[in-house]
Amino acid sequence: MTDARQEPADVAFADIESALAVRSDDHRAVAAPPRALTATIVTVGPDDRVEGAAAPLQKLAESGGVRAIVIAHGSSPETRARVGASFVALGGVPPAFVDNAVAAIRLSSLPTLVWWRGGPIDVLDRVVALADRVVLDVETPDDLWAHVVTILDRTAFSDLRWTRLTRWRALMAQFFDMPSIASAASSFTRLRVEGADPLTGRLFAAWLKTSLKWEDSVAIEIAESGRDAPIETVTLGGAGIELRLCLAGSRRCVETSATAPGQPATSGVVSLAGQTLEGLLSEELRIRSRDAAFELALRACVRS
Repeated sequence: MTDARQEPADVAFADIESALAVRSDDHRAVAAPPRALTATIVTVGPDDRVEGAAAPLQKLAESGGVRAIVIAHGSSPETRARVGASFVALGGVPPAFVDNAVAAIRLSSLPTLVWWRGGPIDVLDRVVALADRVVLDVETPDDLWAHVVTILDRTAFSDLRWTRLTRWRALMAQFFDMPSIASAASSFTRLRVEGADPLTGRLFAAWLKTSLKWEDSVAIEIAESGRDAPIETVTLGGAGIELRLCLAGSRRCVETSATAPGQPATSGVVSLAGQTLEGLLSEELRIRSRDAAFELALRACVRS
């Protein structure tokens, strides 16, 4: 079987569009007929942060459906461009020209998702004007989150930490489909979130607090687990009820359990699924609207 994977080739910036056309034609010759492009996904960040983004974006581009662009701003004295099938990697882009690069290469007639991996706030502000959705992904986001809550009306925002929480949030919400749990929503007194990333824990706790409209009656504890997963366990309790989510030993499933007075304990195991970068970004590509739950949780994180 012929290997359909293409290594990107160096081209001049002015030749990017023509190179994309040629590389796409070459790709069609050795691969199954591609799907029509539906969006542009653009990763922006400093050199050290976008290096790890190139591989998952190239996979998304090769699987069809998106044009993937990686833009690194940083130490290089000259702009470099590498082009593959529906994939462009730019290096050495001066921060002042990042928005120009996005505008020049994105598919302007289709939605644009920006995967923001860091950089000056003023660069983000200019890129936001070109984005239908911005997915934040920085190591220390406090200052960034504080700024983003002031510009939430300019486009749809999310955060990769939030995307990783999708299954955890869904499983917690499912507990409240049980009448005895739903009727006790105001009776919870403690929440403990344990994991390797306290910021992910804070975001989960903020979501639950805003969703259940807690005031200050619930004691919230965010604990570091010393292990590798952003979240390991979530325990919500009060009034004789305990709801628990726990990452299974396989690291690929979540174990759920619920105990409440007067009813049998329930438990289950659910696949976590889709936690690779490609899976998380694919999930974000399917969303077009603003996420009110995320915006409320982000505002609560900034206030805390």
